[in-house]
Amino acid sequence: MAAMALAGTGVSALDIVDSAAAQAAGARPNFQLPFACDDVWRMSTYPGHDDYDIDMFATTGTTAGRPILASAAGTVAYAGYDSGAGNYVKLNHGGGWESLYLHMVSTPAVSTGQQVGQGQLLGRVGTTGNSSGEHLHHEQRRDGAKVESYFNGAPSGITTDGSPSGEPKSPEVRAVSANCGNILVYGVLADGRLTYSEIESGTGRRLKTVLSEEPLGFTPKALATLNYNTLLVTSTAGDLHRVNIITNKTGVAFEKPSRIKVGGWTHTQLSYDGHGSLYGINSVGELLRYDVTSTKPTGDNIVNGTRIGGGFVLKTMTTTGQDWILGTTADGRLLSYKINGAGSWSSGELKDSTWQGMTHLVSPGAGTYFGRTGTGGLFRYTDRNPYDGSGGDLFGLGAVDDSGWTQALLSAVPFNS
Repeated sequence: MAAMALAGTGVSALDIVDSAAAQAAGARPNFQLPFACDDVWRMSTYPGHDDYDIDMFATTGTTAGRPILASAAGTVAYAGYDSGAGNYVKLNHGGGWESLYLHMVSTPAVSTGQQVGQGQLLGRVGTTGNSSGEHLHHEQRRDGAKVESYFNGAPSGITTDGSPSGEPKSPEVRAVSANCGNILVYGVLADGRLTYSEIESGTGRRLKTVLSEEPLGFTPKALATLNYNTLLVTSTAGDLHRVNIITNKTGVAFEKPSRIKVGGWTHTQLSYDGHGSLYGINSVGELLRYDVTSTKPTGDNIVNGTRIGGGFVLKTMTTTGQDWILGTTADGRLLSYKINGAGSWSSGELKDSTWQGMTHLVSPGAGTYFGRTGTGGLFRYTDRNPYDGSGGDLFGLGAVDDSGWTQALLSAVPFNS
């Protein structure tokens, strides 16, 4: 809702342009959805709402009281109360960019002048001020003017409220939060040595890559990352190994791999969804799911092997969320699957071509995808809603690196691990 005027001034606190923001706008900050990692929120507007204003509602659980997080790092330009905005926060991100968070349930958790990082708690969702129900009203501004909000490099899709011309307002959009921190990727080189890379969330800039001095000691076939310091790797002999990472600061050091399953692990693809399920595709195209009951599993902690179905002839495969997988085919299709159980799944074709050049597919979740090409380039994508089975909201965000990714296997640390 629009803010009321400040007493005696005729000017809304929301409309005061800070001197630091009143300059030629710089590059757009790497805004993320202002909610917890992997949360799905509904974004909408209505006639008279002022085009780029967005109201946000949770799609699961209650909206009231949910944490509101900073979309990008910045300085608190204002934290307080206004009769229209209620309890609200305005952040100055520099370069003429601001973001606003209205109708918080109580006094903001930050103070005017405070420096905040991306993902820092600002307050909680409420309905204070000129508001008729619990929601977050969010805006992004460039040189003091409202603009279409972007999240994780993708446009929100909210651009018009349908007034006063009577044109249709922007349709409701659902989006998943990638306000999750940096992306962490493990790999295995052709000589069996491990690599560890960090990629900055939002920008896609590779921050570092380090590698191990020693090889694994067996010939790896498929790789899944359980968490920051635990990998599962199959061998060409059909065994499953657990690799405990000791450090990945300036190099990768690991304990001697433990063989936790002997024989039968002929998976050509392997990925962990971050929610307790390990998925694999074996040499005859069967998709299998296992329950992982420990963060440092032995063979007894990888149980309930379930055959989901056959015909999963995928060139690449990764998990993108709880019981969701993503894969490419030899003819270039990008496919998404929701796994329900044995013999039960639904699928959607996100792209019908052009992905045949991808030799690896990696995702930490939250709609963030990476594809590696045969020439060693790593490219970044965002899917505004990875759980809708549609590619209409899939956006390419450019290259992390044009070349240099020579690993034989790649796997990301799941955001929710």
